[in-house]
Amino acid sequence: MHDESTYRQRRTAWWASGSGAVVLVGAVALGGCSSSPPGLVESADKKCDTITDRFTGDLAYGKTLGSDDLTKIRKRNTLIRDLRKEIKELPQPDSTADRAALNTWLGKLDAYAKELYTMHNTIPNLKPGMELLLAMTANIVTDSAEEAGGAAAEKAGLHSCARVKRWEYLVPD
Repeated sequence: MHDESTYRQRRTAWWASGSGAVVLVGAVALGGCSSSPPGLVESADKKCDTITDRFTGDLAYGKTLGSDDLTKIRKRNTLIRDLRKEIKELPQPDSTADRAALNTWLGKLDAYAKELYTMHNTIPNLKPGMELLLAMTANIVTDSAEEAGGAAAEKAGLHSCARVKRWEYLVPD
């Protein structure tokens, strides 16, 4: 025969362990989810993979930059601006910190697009002997591309978008 206190202890222990299991499963499920809305990271990373494929494929520069690359630079700029626009149109993260990280990355992406635009406008105005200006402009664009990837993209929870080192790649001699 069971006394009433033993029965209550067992029932309380069962209820507590059952509730604890539900809380634990819920915490694991929520903790495993990104704080970004569904599709944001996947969409951004898929687009970044496509851009990287294009930048290293049909839009690759070669060994030097020049007037032959103006169309490539313009198309690169369009791809970057389209990426930024598409990401802005997706549902944004709920947390303030995650939204701030995403907006920081979008700002760096915008800065990169502006530098591409500047380079596109600089090349046709170059005169013989102004190679240093082109080299400096290309370095600024390269630095801007690296800032658009790396830490800013990682902090926003993006993976492929963080690996953009080849976006401004010139084939070595």
